[in-house]
Amino acid sequence: MNAQKYYAHTKEGRPPEEWQPLEEHLKNVAELAQSFADSFGAGDCRAVA
Repeated sequence: MNAQKYYAHTKEGRPPEEWQPLEEHLKNVAELAQSFADSFGAGDCRAVA
């Protein structure tokens, strides 16, 4: 089975190896959200949305 690959960010004129995969992007966003939410005690809610 051929798995489809999705990207969050692409760079015009650059090869796909330099694009950001969606899974990586979502993990990075969750970590950033946790760091902001930790400041008011809601860090565990980062992946709810």
